Amino acid sequence: MAQRAAGFVGQYQTTLDEKGRFALPARLRAVKGPSGRMLLAGSPILTKGLEGCLSLYPEVEWGEIQNRLSSLNFTQKDFRYFSRRFYSSASGVKLDRSGRILVPAHLLKEAGLDRELLVIGVNRWIEIWNRERYKYYLEQYAGSYEEVAERLFTAHGSERE
Repeated sequence: MAQRAAGFVGQYQTTLDEKGRFALPARLRAVKGPSGRMLLAGSPILTKGLEGCLSLYPEVEWGEIQNRLSSLNFTQKDFRYFSRRFYSSASGVKLDRSGRILVPAHLLKEAGLDRELLVIGVNRWIEIWNRERYKYYLEQYAGSYEEVAERLFTAHGSERE
């Protein structure tokens, strides 16, 4: 099995400026892929995430998502709906010299972003949250951290004796 590069991890508080930009934390910008290339080099994709956040995908991860979605049946109504929402809200972004990303206005509105942001590393991608929305999400999630871990690892046959 191929070894994956270190992924995006951590939780960072940052602010949105008056132009709709935020500085991506240096630790997230510095994550490298297996080739030694910075994962966010090139043109990462920012789009509508799940549960009310935005998701920032490195080009390589975006390619994997596209491949996975391309393998699904276009005649399925759910596939068409998800594809329309997911792709139509997507935008290629560039980090400026200060590590800032300009968030398109439609995505600011989509995620309810205001001045105070929470940026979290989620291994293969990064999420950008309205701080209060993230807090509410955590409070509403059914099950404890331990219960969820047990379901995930047991369901995938990864539990160890």
